[in-house]
Amino acid sequence: MMDSHSLLKIERLSHRFGDKVAIDGIDWSLDQQGVVGLVGPNGAGKTTLFSLIAGFLRVQEGSIAVLDGAAPGSRSLVSRVAVMPQDAIFARDVSIVDQMLFLRSLDGVTGATARQEVVAALDSVGLADQLDRGAAVLSHGMGKRLGVAQAILGSPELILLDEPTAGLDPANAMQVRALIRNLGKKALVIVSSHNLLELQDLIDEVAVIVAGKMVASGPIDEVTGSARRFEIRLGRAISPGDLQQILDEERVRGVSQDGVQLTVDLDASADLGLDAALDQLLHRLLRLGVPPHQLREGASLEEAYLRLTGESEESPTRLIQAAGPSATALDERDEPDSLDAAAAAESSDDR
Repeated sequence: MMDSHSLLKIERLSHRFGDKVAIDGIDWSLDQQGVVGLVGPNGAGKTTLFSLIAGFLRVQEGSIAVLDGAAPGSRSLVSRVAVMPQDAIFARDVSIVDQMLFLRSLDGVTGATARQEVVAALDSVGLADQLDRGAAVLSHGMGKRLGVAQAILGSPELILLDEPTAGLDPANAMQVRALIRNLGKKALVIVSSHNLLELQDLIDEVAVIVAGKMVASGPIDEVTGSARRFEIRLGRAISPGDLQQILDEERVRGVSQDGVQLTVDLDASADLGLDAALDQLLHRLLRLGVPPHQLREGASLEEAYLRLTGESEESPTRLIQAAGPSATALDERDEPDSLDAAAAAESSDDR
């Protein structure tokens, strides 16, 4: 990420739909290129915020300055700001290439230059062989990739992507994630998504919005803060007694087991932070005779999200269910799939 003038500056932004407050006094400043996540429950205001930044909605209260001071929707932002709605719609019976060329013509780019840009964008999402086909023959996943291609036409400097990988198979989702990472090297890319584990590995910064208020924003390590989740694969399953010993460690907030896989929530707030918490956990595993075969950070962003949005249900005790080798912590968090499923309900009514 490189130093820059302000790419996006939002001050005291509020927006209403009748009596409903959709955005409530948001301040947000992004000064560097990179990939930023925007997360929050359904109805939190994410789509409204995207629409205000893009100029689709008129600012009612407060201010938004885009790319060194322009107002959203200004002519100076043509080709410089791009948006991919969650469910982008394309004409069913017009060829993909003609639709993309038309979009470039709206920005004043035509001829060989426009075609070269269109082919490059479609190639980047694996659709170069679909140029002459209509959108009617595209699968859902191909339609999502076409939406991404449309959003990156003309090398925009600010790109807003709403659920860019929702509905994609793993291979296509991986391709789109790689594309987003590359885009973040030369543009500010803001990604709204419910897939928090995927987002965690993609973004540099994150903002959490709840009921129209931005409750947290900043580098992902700062937002996840003291709550860090790790996935650990052992050589064998351990007993409920061993699981209890792990849970009794001072910096372990919760632990669950699925066969040889442990999910451990650590408190990294004390001295030396995460390093000390991991050191304590690993020493306990070694004393139990179960050195980890694999260790990776899990859904720390999900854990922070649940805490910040008030959806985390902390257990009044730190006891575990001693029901056998697959015992789980009583304070085990919601399954990630519950958040992924919520993505299907997200719509333009997200306010």
